[in-house]
Formats: sequence, C-alpha cells, structure tokens
Amino acid sequence: MRITMQSIHNNILTNLDKLTSDMGRINSQISSGKQMATISDNPVNLVTALGLRSSLSQITTYQDNLTFGDKTITAAESALTQMKDITLRAKTLGLQQANGSVSPANRASAAEEVRHLWEEAITLANSEVNGKYIFGGFRTTGYSETEPEPFVPDRVSGYSVNGKALPALAAAAPAQYNLNTGDLTINGIPIDATIADGISTARTNASAAAKATAINAKFASTGVTATITPASLSASGPVGAGAIGVGDLIINGQDIFAGATPILAQDTDNTVVNAINAKSGTTGVIASRDSNGKLSLTAKDGRNIQVTTTANGETISQLNSVAGGADKTYFGTVQLSSDRPFSLQTTPGAEPGLVALGLDGGTTTTNEANDLAGDGLLTVITIQNKEGNVRYAGDPDHDLAIKIGGKSTLEVSKNGKAAVSDTGIFAILEKLKDSLLGQKFSSVTGPNKATNTAAKLDSGNTGLEQQDKVFTSGEIAFTVTDHSSSPPTNRTMDIGVNTAMDSPADIAARINGIPGMTASWNADGQLKLETTDTERYTFAYTNTSNFLEMSGITTDAMQVQAISQATGNADTVMDNLSTQVSDFGARANRIIVQQQIYSNLELSTAANLSEKEDTDLTKALLELKGKETAYEAALSAAAKTMQMSLVDFLK
Repeated sequence: MRITMQSIHNNILTNLDKLTSDMGRINSQISSGKQMATISDNPVNLVTALGLRSSLSQITTYQDNLTFGDKTITAAESALTQMKDITLRAKTLGLQQANGSVSPANRASAAEEVRHLWEEAITLANSEVNGKYIFGGFRTTGYSETEPEPFVPDRVSGYSVNGKALPALAAAAPAQYNLNTGDLTINGIPIDATIADGISTARTNASAAAKATAINAKFASTGVTATITPASLSASGPVGAGAIGVGDLIINGQDIFAGATPILAQDTDNTVVNAINAKSGTTGVIASRDSNGKLSLTAKDGRNIQVTTTANGETISQLNSVAGGADKTYFGTVQLSSDRPFSLQTTPGAEPGLVALGLDGGTTTTNEANDLAGDGLLTVITIQNKEGNVRYAGDPDHDLAIKIGGKSTLEVSKNGKAAVSDTGIFAILEKLKDSLLGQKFSSVTGPNKATNTAAKLDSGNTGLEQQDKVFTSGEIAFTVTDHSSSPPTNRTMDIGVNTAMDSPADIAARINGIPGMTASWNADGQLKLETTDTERYTFAYTNTSNFLEMSGITTDAMQVQAISQATGNADTVMDNLSTQVSDFGARANRIIVQQQIYSNLELSTAANLSEKEDTDLTKALLELKGKETAYEAALSAAAKTMQMSLVDFLK
C-alpha cells in the first residue's frame, strides 16, 4: 500500500495534538489537584466520587445534628442542676421558717423569695438552644400568643369542663339523666349506655359513678377522663323538735331509726346526725349540721343519695323540702378533662348526652365562648387560668430526637413533662409559698391529745383541757375551695359547738360531713383535718369557739406543719431532679460514641474520595515529563520528515 506525504503529515499532526491534549490534561490535574474535570475523564470514578461526596455531606449534617444534641444535653443538665439548687434554697428557707417564733412578716418575705424561685424555675424550663426549646419534645418551635413557651405560668394543665348540679328527681319522675346508646359521642367515639353502678339504691344508671365509668371505659380512644364530685344536699330548714320513728327517714334504702326517738330542735344533742352517721357504712352517706341546726348529707363516693321521708320525717329533717314528705334522689356531678382539646356530640335540641352530664345550656354553663345551647355540640378549647399552676404546652408524648442516619434517630432531651413537671418542682415551690403565706391548707394534725373523745366538752374529762383556756360554745366555719374549675369555687359551711351537748367525737363527725372535708381522731388521740382530695381541695376556717385551739390546731400550727411538709417533699424533688441529670449524662455518653463513629467514618470516606478524585502529583509529574519528552521527540521527527522533498523520495 502506498503511503502519501499527506497521510504522513496528518498522522504527525494527530499525534502531536494527542500529546498536547495529554499534557494539557495532566497540567490541569496538577493545577486543580483533581483527576477529573468532566465525566468523560473517568466516568466510573466520577460516579463513585459523587456518591462519596453525597455521603460526606450527609455525615456533615449528622455531625451538625450531634453538635446540636450535645449542646442541648449540656443546656438541659445545666438547667436541671440549677433547679436542684433552687429546690435546695427553698428547702433552706422552709427550715428557717418552720418555727413558731418566726413572725408573719418574715414568712411573707420568704414567700416572696420562693415566688421568685418559682419564676426562675419556669425560665430554666424554657431554656433554648439555637432558638429551639430543649424541653419542648417534638414541639421545639411553633408556639402561639396563648402558649408562648412550653411552660406557661398560671394556666391550667390540659382542658376541662365541669357539669352543673343536676336537680333532684322524685320517685315518679322519668329517667332524665341516664346515658343511653347514641346519646353521647366524645371525639367521634360513641359512649356506651350507662349501667347500674352497683352502689346506688335509686337511679343507678344515672349516678355520677355510672357516667364516669362509661366515659372512662373509652379513655384509650377518646383521651378524655371523667372525675366526680360526690352528691350532697342541705336541708331547707333546721331540724324540728318531735319524735321520729320507723320509716320516717330512709337514706339509700336504710331506715335510720329503729323505733320512736325524741328529737330536740336543731338537733342540739346530735341525735339525728349520729343516727345517720351510724348507718354510713351501709348508706355511704355522712351527715353534718350547721350552727342553725340545718342538716347536710354528703355521699362518700359517686353514688346517688336517695332520701325518703314521711310527713313527720320531713317536718323533723327538712331534707326533701316537700311538706308531707317525698322520695327524692340527688346526684353528684361529673368533670371531663383531657390533655388536648376535645368535643362532645349529642342529639341537637334536647341534647340528652349533655343534659345527663349537666353540660347543657350553652356558654353560661360551660364557659366555652363558642358553645351554643341546643346545637348538640360542645367543643372544649379554652385554656383556663389557675394561679400557681404551670401548664406544659410542649409535646408530652415524644422526646426531642436528632437524625443520625437515613432512618435512625437519637433521643437527646426528654419532653418537659417527664423531665421537669413530673419531678414536682413547680408544685413544691407553690406549696411552700402558700404555706408561708398561710393559705390553701389541705391537712393539719393537732398536737394535743384527747384521752376520751366521747366525753362532753364541759365535763373536764376529754384530756384536751388546758390551764389557760377553756372550751366555749360557738361555731367553726369551714370554707372549702375546689380548684378543679376556673375560677375556683368556694363553699362555706359551719358547725355549732355546744360545750354541754358535744363531745370531741361529735365535732369531728360533723366536720367529716362537710363536702370535701374529713376529720378523725387518730390512735394517739390527735385530731386530723384533711381535704378528701388534697390536690383538688383546700380549706380555711374561722372559729368563735376554742375547740380547734384546744386540740392544738391554730393558724400558726397549720403553717408550721404545711411548711415542714413542703420542706420534707423537697428531698424527693431533688432526688427526682438528680435522676433526670443522670439520665441526661447517659444521653451525653451516647452522643460522644456517635460523634466518634462519624468522625472515623468521615476520615475513611474522605480518604476514599481523595483516592478517586485527587491527583497523585508524583505520578502526574512523571507522566507529564514523559509526555514532554515524547512531544519533543515527535517534533524533531516531524521536522525532519517535513523537510524531505519529492526528489528525496525518487533517489
């Protein structure tokens, strides 16, 4: 085959171009430090390098998340440790003030400091890292004007609504307060019909206990719980004088008097009260009477109170407020509550489901601004005020977690309910403040000891007598505050003290009959006063007799005991906080381990990426030198070839 000069020239140029391109490519690799500038340089290596770059980017993101998690844990540990210091300071104040010689002014000053400690604890609980609340659970941001932070002072926790008192029903009245199938739906879940409560003697399907049982049975689906306020009633007038006998007064199916019994006006000798209370084990009802001689009855649980009187029994007891006697049933009330807003639906118009719960009547009953009477719907969305309470508005169900993998997360901070609220720090500080101010008492035990609680007060045989004081006739008025509603509701009832007629046991029995109160003499002969639910009820009293003072119960004694109780509970709070700090320490260790894992992974991934895309300078320089030598040789050969003429070929 004949090779022309043109072919030779083309080959020379092609080879020189290739050498030039190779030198350009190698120079580019050396100057940029990268092996590849385009996909065509090395498609396989470039795809691998892009994957490694993506992995490095993800690793960097996860490392940033771990850094945030580390800061969050550090901030949480710091906040909880400072809360421990706050609790210790509160305990110190309590120990200083739990002394009968301390003046009210000093205690008020200490209460102000405790109030500031309470506010400081809330501020710590609302700590942030990078603009995110560390104790907010999943809700690290996104708060509102109503709920500006995870911990909101002076607001109720959750959502609740209280049913109003239901009118008593006569024996012949139709069943109005039962929950029947289809009457009530809560959050879209039908509530089953109520069934007999097993404790009431009348209207057993309509008692507060029966309705609470039906509602609580669906709690897992609705998230709504029902609590009760026991049934109670007060007589329309004072006990009348006369004789009362068999069938004249029947309470919850129990005949109170077995035979003709003389009754003094106003029951000054406690005959009626003691007779009713003697049967309380069967009836579940406790009786009291006020200083005017009016009887009151209170159920000890969620059962109804059925009172049946004859004309004579009504004249004496005045319980049913119907001349000629009657058979009436009295009902307790139901309170509904939930961590989240909730709704109730019933048949519009008659609203049977709401009627049964005492929630009919619209906004005047429920205090919900959008609640319309008769529309068959009640939506509970109002966040109510409650002085001294701290509402948790964060996510109570989930802990704050960071992403550390495609599908992997690591919890770094507990939600505020578990980490802070449940330790009891807010409650203990509020309790101590109230105790220092001498308010919101829930229990007290008199230090003085009775030796004979059945002896009349003027007998000199009670064991409570003191040289500088004597029992005097008068009255004790108790104000019981129910904090389950906003604003709290107060109920004041008084009992008369007659030194000639009353014994210490009589007085305690009548106090025990006041709704929300219990009173008893313990084995040591000390009088203990307590609310039936110390979280819900508190009490205050005024006294124109010396009975409580003779028992050793004074405002100062109540304060000292309440302060001591709050101070004692401080140790539990500090232990709880220490547990939380330890938990966060364990979380910090997990962060350290994960950071080391990603640090090592970053190094290995970076090394792999470098191998795929970075230039080996030594190799590149040697290759460049080789290309330069080849280029120079090619130029030399080309120069000689180009100089040859046709004559040279013909020779």
